[in-house]
Amino acid sequence: NYLSKIENLDGINDLNTLQVKKNRIGKNGLEDVLGLIEIQSLSVLDISENFIDDPAIVDEVFAKMPNLAVLYLKGNPVCKNIRHYKKTIISKLPGLKYLDDSPVFPEDRRAAEAFARGGVTEEREERKKIKKEKDELHWKNHDAFREMIRKAKEKKLQEEEEKKQQQKDEEDNDQKDEEKEETK
Repeated sequence: NYLSKIENLDGINDLNTLQVKKNRIGKNGLEDVLGLIEIQSLSVLDISENFIDDPAIVDEVFAKMPNLAVLYLKGNPVCKNIRHYKKTIISKLPGLKYLDDSPVFPEDRRAAEAFARGGVTEEREERKKIKKEKDELHWKNHDAFREMIRKAKEKKLQEEEEKKQQQKDEEDNDQKDEEKEETK
């Protein structure tokens, strides 16, 4: 493909997906991609394997795309030019659900946002919080499961007791009926 610039797309109001992989976009700098801002409805963008190298694309273009949820940027020099590439992209694009070959899980987002706030130290603290929350949820579910089993056993015992009592009552009634028959 020989596309070198994304432009003249402002009249397309319902464009959700744009695939411009393996083109010549980015050779003339940021100007080649400014046309993306015109497409407010765009949620999926595959602009991988082009020539984009300016890290400003994140703030100047992607951050101004309110519906961007899926971004394929791999294979562009910019990926190496953005320090802490994945964390930076995730922290600056709050609606992003998928980056290159990976889904953006809520834990990834929290860690990336923590990294953006305070570097590695803040990220480590956030990961500890995430682990603690997961552990607490695990044990809460574990305890709920044990309680469910306890209640099921209790209910079964109660049903067995009721069944035994019913059988005993029936036997007593049968015996009373027999005694009445004998006295006649």
